[in-house]
Amino acid sequence: MARTLSHAQPLPNALPAAEAGATSQLVQRSEELRRLLLWVILGRALIKLLGLNLAEPLSLFPDRLGAVPLVPFLNILTALETALYLGLWWGGRGLRLQLYAQIGLDLCFTSVLVAHSHGIDSPFISFYLLVVLYSSLAFGRRGGMTGATLAAIFYAGLITANHLGSLEAATHIDQPLALGLRVFLHALGFFSVAFLGTHLSQRVHVIEQELEEKIDSLARMERLNENIVGSIRSGLITTDLDGRIALFNRAAEESIGVGAAQALGSPVQELLDRDLWDRISSAGWLTDSGPLYHETWVSRAGRARRFLAFSISPLLARDRALQRPSRPQHPLGYIIAFQDLTEIKRLEEEIRFKDRMAAIGRMAAGIAHEIRNPLTSMRGSVEVLRAHLTLSQADARLMDILIRESDRLNAFVQDFLRFARPRATARESVELPALLRDTAALLRNSAEVRDKHAILLELESEVAVLGNPDQLRQVFWNLALNAIRAMPAGGTLTIQARRGHDGFDRVVFADTGAGMSPEGLAQLPQPIQSGFAGGAGLGLSIVFQIVEDHKGKVSFASEKGRGTTVTVAIPAQPAAVAAQGA
Repeated sequence: MARTLSHAQPLPNALPAAEAGATSQLVQRSEELRRLLLWVILGRALIKLLGLNLAEPLSLFPDRLGAVPLVPFLNILTALETALYLGLWWGGRGLRLQLYAQIGLDLCFTSVLVAHSHGIDSPFISFYLLVVLYSSLAFGRRGGMTGATLAAIFYAGLITANHLGSLEAATHIDQPLALGLRVFLHALGFFSVAFLGTHLSQRVHVIEQELEEKIDSLARMERLNENIVGSIRSGLITTDLDGRIALFNRAAEESIGVGAAQALGSPVQELLDRDLWDRISSAGWLTDSGPLYHETWVSRAGRARRFLAFSISPLLARDRALQRPSRPQHPLGYIIAFQDLTEIKRLEEEIRFKDRMAAIGRMAAGIAHEIRNPLTSMRGSVEVLRAHLTLSQADARLMDILIRESDRLNAFVQDFLRFARPRATARESVELPALLRDTAALLRNSAEVRDKHAILLELESEVAVLGNPDQLRQVFWNLALNAIRAMPAGGTLTIQARRGHDGFDRVVFADTGAGMSPEGLAQLPQPIQSGFAGGAGLGLSIVFQIVEDHKGKVSFASEKGRGTTVTVAIPAQPAAVAAQGA
């Protein structure tokens, strides 16, 4: 699989990848050679010292070499040699040259040991095999054959020197045929060790390559799995049986508002709805194989509420060896996948709102005929009676109440018809700052505003939309009046006009009033729902209707006791959008 993935790379990247791969292989071979050279240095020192000091009590060496004790001299020579080799190895330069030199010196040193320890019957002849073996491991077949050839040459030279009498004989083998057979057998052993060492080196190299490919393939699969989990736009959480989070992808961070570093290891019930964990822990996973569904609102401090839909499944072990012997079907944990349906929930509310408005529109005509006409007749009749009759003070007050309530009912029907059947009006360029200044001036002079109320304007210049000024004035008046009514004890109303970079200009009404609960926010679009005494409950519904007719959006942000912010986004005038783009 690793080869398949590497071959699937784009052609422009093939050459850099090949160069990087070649460089990596060179570095790896250098590290292997460095590691092998260290083992050779340390192994050689250990074997030499052990062999030399065991040979002394066995009288394999002469006691002295001239005036120098032989075994202590060889021990000191071995220690100095090892220190020199380690110093060169630590420098890290010319590792192959160092190994070549050590092979030659080891052959010479072995020949000296063999020559001074019973000659051709010396037990130190096996040191030749060690030299041949690490030559094979270091340089492969060529190094092994070269080491075996040199060992055979050195050994044959010792045999010849012994036969000619230049060395002290330690054997009674004087027959040339027997000597030749001995050389042949030892040479055969040298080349056999070289062959076996080469085969072992090749097998180790193949196994290392396979292991590297497996590790590379596993690393690729891990990265692929991480990329898949991180790229899924649905939230994904996995937990153990106690609910502690083991995996927390990027979409879960965005939806819940908690980073993965903080979430990992913490109980899932601290991040999500407690009822969700109660349902998970009490579900009959052994009898019910289907997933568990759960929908809830999730809110965290400083973030808007999100509506999440969860699908929970048990995390089961596919390998029986991973399962508990006593409970082979018990899940290892839980997989919690969820989607953020906040926008869908909002669209559903909008659809329901439009359905309600459509139903109200169908009722509007009947209401106009069944209420307004009789109401007008009743009011006219009452005025005629009051003009022609002499009434007591109490009866005159009742007549006034009847006329006033008739007027209020007529105004309600008028608002209702305006909400249900907004008139198609001509659109023109509307400068929002000028419109908002007029609204603020009217508001300051209204009976609703007290001395403890403050109205602040933060208006950017050249904020223009294409709309109907009268309808927009009604929208701004209703929203500003609602903000003032939300601050009966006084407060500050800030009105902003801002240019947008997404094709929408925005008007913001921010008050410091009582604020609203999440339930109150959810009921805002519903008609006949007034939050103020004496209200008909159609003001905000008319606002929603007019803004929607202008292809805009109204959004609310509120917290109980901390005020409310209403944002009206209206498509900017096309000329203004073009100017911003330029």
